[in-house]
Amino acid sequence: MKRWHSTFTLFAWAAFVFCTIGCDRGESRSVSTDLIHIPATASTVASTPADLPAIAFADTLVELGIVSEGTQVDVVFSFQNTGSAPLILSDVSTSCGCTLAEQWPREPIQPGGNGEVAVRFDSRGRVGANRKEVFVVTNAVPSTTTLVLNAEVIGPSTKE
Repeated sequence: MKRWHSTFTLFAWAAFVFCTIGCDRGESRSVSTDLIHIPATASTVASTPADLPAIAFADTLVELGIVSEGTQVDVVFSFQNTGSAPLILSDVSTSCGCTLAEQWPREPIQPGGNGEVAVRFDSRGRVGANRKEVFVVTNAVPSTTTLVLNAEVIGPSTKE
């Protein structure tokens, strides 16, 4: 029992000393961002925005207007690499299973080059206002560009 008591006392004193020495009470309590560093790439070479690819879509919003229920609508979003490095589309995903990103470039797009993202919207079972999003993930900054499809889907009259 005596051994346990002396071990506990030693531990308590060590914790007290650690807490009092570890707390620097003379330092300002302001928060600093000096230690935050979020690199755009895993490269150890610093990149400037001029050294990166940039994606510029002709349109990021497409208004489909009124669409009959059950219709499939194909939309093509055209883009250009306006940066100075090759542009890579790593993923294109959608916000809903009714929208499918069917075709997009799997090869790098050189600076000044163009490409297209083909999307299909299936209006089956989607009566009413619809806003569907397509997320294009690239090696540009920012890494994700959101494309939007808006449609008003009309179906058969439900009046009795």
